Amino acid sequence: MKKILAAITVALSTFCLSGCKETYLDLKDTGSISPADFPTSLSHLDLMLVSVYGVQHEWGFLGHYWHGYSVFCLDHTVDLQWRGDESWIGICIGTARLGENKVQQQWRDIQKGIYFANSTLEAIQQYRAIAPVSEKQAIDNIEGQALFLRGFYLWHLQTLYGQPNLDGMGVPIIRSVPKELKAMSVPRATTRESYQAMIEDFKKAEKLLEGQNSNRRATKWSAKAALAKTYLFAEKPDSARIYLEDCIKNSGKSLVTFDHYRNMFNGDTKFEYNSESFYEVGNRASPELTHNNGSRSQNTGSTVSLLYTPFYIDNVDNERKAMGYSNQFMHDRNLVRFGYTDVPPFRAMESVNGTWKLKDDYLTQQRQRRAQAGKQADGPDPRLYVAALQPFIDSVKVYGKFYKVAQAEFGKWYTLDPATGLSANDFYGWPLRKNQYLDGKLEETKNVAGANFYFIRLADIYLMYAEVMKATDPALALEYVNKVKRRAYGYNPNAASPVDYPSLSARTKAPADDHLANDPILYERWAEFFGEAKWWEDVRRLKLGPKEAAFFKTVAAGRKIVWRDEHYAMPIPPLEFETNTNPGMKQNPGY
Repeated sequence: MKKILAAITVALSTFCLSGCKETYLDLKDTGSISPADFPTSLSHLDLMLVSVYGVQHEWGFLGHYWHGYSVFCLDHTVDLQWRGDESWIGICIGTARLGENKVQQQWRDIQKGIYFANSTLEAIQQYRAIAPVSEKQAIDNIEGQALFLRGFYLWHLQTLYGQPNLDGMGVPIIRSVPKELKAMSVPRATTRESYQAMIEDFKKAEKLLEGQNSNRRATKWSAKAALAKTYLFAEKPDSARIYLEDCIKNSGKSLVTFDHYRNMFNGDTKFEYNSESFYEVGNRASPELTHNNGSRSQNTGSTVSLLYTPFYIDNVDNERKAMGYSNQFMHDRNLVRFGYTDVPPFRAMESVNGTWKLKDDYLTQQRQRRAQAGKQADGPDPRLYVAALQPFIDSVKVYGKFYKVAQAEFGKWYTLDPATGLSANDFYGWPLRKNQYLDGKLEETKNVAGANFYFIRLADIYLMYAEVMKATDPALALEYVNKVKRRAYGYNPNAASPVDYPSLSARTKAPADDHLANDPILYERWAEFFGEAKWWEDVRRLKLGPKEAAFFKTVAAGRKIVWRDEHYAMPIPPLEFETNTNPGMKQNPGY
């Protein structure tokens, strides 16, 4: 019961969804919880379920570490503005090290989510023995959510630590709360078995979630979408197709407009929990809470963006200033992949009467790019402006006032210090836009942002469907690729448009030497979900590591990326092996 009490404590310190009551405090012995006192009501079960949801916000997971410390570095969504941390650079260039804190906290906190899910599932079975028949559906719904979340956590554990080959080493599969030390020593399953464990959880959840229609929590469509994706990754396309078609035809989901799409990643509640979302991690900034600093206490949001907050130009002293840690920015090679090939701003600067400014023709050109995004043959993919902030064109708010965004470097905005090792001839430094808090510095919300994270959206379903259908029905596959592209370019997704790809090998916006140049399905996956921490999943699944390393070339002002296949799976924390002595619990090779 001490373990269950720990889960409840986390629930109380994270968030409590509607339906929580205070009757769980009416105990005979206020210093402990006994099986006779807990769980004895639906509200007790819901309280435990809240703790399972709450782990999504843990500091080592989506509360801080997942994006900027791991997947964004691994898939080169970002480059490093802060270049004084060799271990961080190592994650980016292919030399992650055993015991590196930036890729081991995730193991701890994701495992915590699995543990809390198991605790909740055991409590559900205990309560079913005394529950009235009238509560069956409510109990089923709680169980379905716990199962979905256990599969959700297992998915992310596999994404970072399991090997991509189906016969390779996956992650440990734990289905119950350990009652003794021996039960904590479990072997690693194969990757195939890891996916099968997720499939089993999602299939059970699908049935139990009937009638749970609140999109703030997992629904049966969350489970079906997760099943489709897991089957695809498990190389079972026929099973994936069944669930993909079900999601397309029967879920009632539809793509939102491009304007809605552009605004759904920055914490504006009008655009979240929308018609294309199957499941999203709900974040909320709550600066009114005491000691709310990041995801470590009383938090309902996330501080992942603290690592890649924008820079801005202070109108008072004309200096470039950071909105947070601002250690990262969008890797410049992503610009050309989006089809942006205009000269860097440093090549468009001029001094007028001793004052530096951008040339008027350059500013005019860039404003036209924005106004006509998607309609210029030599212009970029419109999703560039959803994914990133353009220096000198976009603005951010700082303590109620608007300032122009600056390039992601320290010093004067109109110069580039040679000490950086960067060249003014090819440096762009655009900050990321997705998940950013754009209405102030993060310190204004005590470092917590409220942007939701989308696990699966309808665009993902469409592109996965195109992938499984491309061999047997290429015309249908092409139509679903074009649905996603049409929305991105402001057209009706369901009608032919001037921007349609003519074939599944047509040219994309990627440069000719990029492996995405003639692969619309894969390019659309990259462009549509850029900045949503999904690309690493596809890099692993499709073994794209060498091609991606060849495309991005360097990070951290010239450090060469050297690919090695061991980098598909991060090192498991050494502490795991101190308590898990099972001979089948092995470290990933290369560490």
